[in-house]
Amino acid sequence: MKTYLFVFMAGVTAIFFSYVAGVRLGRQQCRADAAQQSGYVQSETIKIIGDVNVETLKRGVADIRGVLHEKYTIAE
Repeated sequence: MKTYLFVFMAGVTAIFFSYVAGVRLGRQQCRADAAQQSGYVQSETIKIIGDVNVETLKRGVADIRGVLHEKYTIAE
């Protein structure tokens, strides 16, 4: 009877530890996937911000030049 109890407890322990290991691996994989997706989103956001800054700088310089040209040009 003790042998059956020992085998049963060993089986329950093995199932428990395999469950715990599976949960840990699942969480680790989920975190890795989330980090990869977050990195992609951040890089795309940085690219978009860079493009917006370039356009803003181009338009801002053109506007400033136009205002200065109108304000400080000698009329004929």
